[in-house]
Amino acid sequence: MNVPWTAHEWKKVLVYGLGSSGRSAVRLLGEHGVRVVAVDRRPAAELNLGELSTRPGVDLLLGSEPTGLPQNVDGVVVSPGVPQDRPLLNAARAQGLVVISEVELASIFVNGPIVGITGSNGKSTTTALTGALLESAGFDVEVCGNIGVPLSSRLTGPEGRVFVVELSSFQLESIATLHPRVAALLNITPDHLDRHGGFRRYLEAKTAIFGSQTGDDFAVLNADDPIVRDVGTAARRRYFSRLSTPQEGCYLEGEAVFQVEPNGTRTRLFERRDLRLLGAHNVENAMAAALIALSVGAASETFAHALSVFEGLPHRMQVVARVDGVIWLDDSKGTNVGATLKSLADLRNRSVHLIVGGRNKGADLSLLAEEVERTAKRVYLIGEAASELAHALPPSVAQHRSGDLESAVRAAAEGTCSGDTVLLSPACASFDQYESYIQRGEHFQRLVLEMTGERDG
Repeated sequence: MNVPWTAHEWKKVLVYGLGSSGRSAVRLLGEHGVRVVAVDRRPAAELNLGELSTRPGVDLLLGSEPTGLPQNVDGVVVSPGVPQDRPLLNAARAQGLVVISEVELASIFVNGPIVGITGSNGKSTTTALTGALLESAGFDVEVCGNIGVPLSSRLTGPEGRVFVVELSSFQLESIATLHPRVAALLNITPDHLDRHGGFRRYLEAKTAIFGSQTGDDFAVLNADDPIVRDVGTAARRRYFSRLSTPQEGCYLEGEAVFQVEPNGTRTRLFERRDLRLLGAHNVENAMAAALIALSVGAASETFAHALSVFEGLPHRMQVVARVDGVIWLDDSKGTNVGATLKSLADLRNRSVHLIVGGRNKGADLSLLAEEVERTAKRVYLIGEAASELAHALPPSVAQHRSGDLESAVRAAAEGTCSGDTVLLSPACASFDQYESYIQRGEHFQRLVLEMTGERDG
């Protein structure tokens, strides 16, 4: 989508979706004197409207989607959770109106360089790591975007701040001019195929992050992912790799990560032991974060310490309890097959009891079979995808049709012994039984602490 536009010409805007990003967009538009028609199919009782319910210049249309486009609308801002094929959005496009995401709207008001980070897995951790590395190097940083803080809510402040923005495919499918100084694509595995209608369109959304970059910008790419490695971009490429030495970027040699320049100059960035997070995938995340920080202009002297104190994000391979020799891990953020495969691969030397399931997003769940057979001692199937998983996973691994998380945790508590690991890594969305992966993870943690009697976590 390459439609030239400017919000400075807008007088009246439709904002569709009043989640956190939609509400933030309404406030930003109001601050610039733009009238807003805010639409959400949910009733007011299900929304956290706050002061928006009485804010001057905001008309609320709640509880259903209007049958027609409001008059005199100059543009549309759509929340990430709203599918692009909604009739109201199609009507807007038919009238020649631009339909953009909140992050696109916010980007034109940013007063510092933007770092955009996307990928099928690891983007939240890499975003937080990048922020930590830049802060350790003395930069004023705003960490925001899909990580849970809308970009449009972080615009007020001094000039020159670095905006480290996690970007989902839902946000990227509605950008027009978003221009990251550094854009990172960490990996690509099939995800959200139900939303995008297939892998090709999902890939197009992800690679849109490079659309406005020039040769003066940087693209940070995973050299070990063949799709990512060859992605088209006008930006200067910097690769990270665990398996090879790129011409420019960083790589793992033994237990150390080195940066390499095109002239062959090498610089040791950090040791693997400096990284507090476990797993090969987190080594990749740390390498990507280091390359991004270097591309912004950070010096690497503080990287090792910053990595050593970074504790990771909730619900991503988070240790909940260690009881009677059993480790309980919350990986509720593992909402696609690729994420669960990475988590299982890091546990191959342990006996894993895997809790898996939820709402499938159009993925081929049989891709889990080989790694499950290699790693898992027993699987506990929950949610809408339980039956599909029962057929997709190998019969050689014992299955428990748990149905819900409480039954799965109870069965795992009864069936484990010292040396086992219980891993919640659903490979599916949470929306069949929970509002979010966060709510699912928090419920898992409560259940584990209650059933094991462990209070310290």
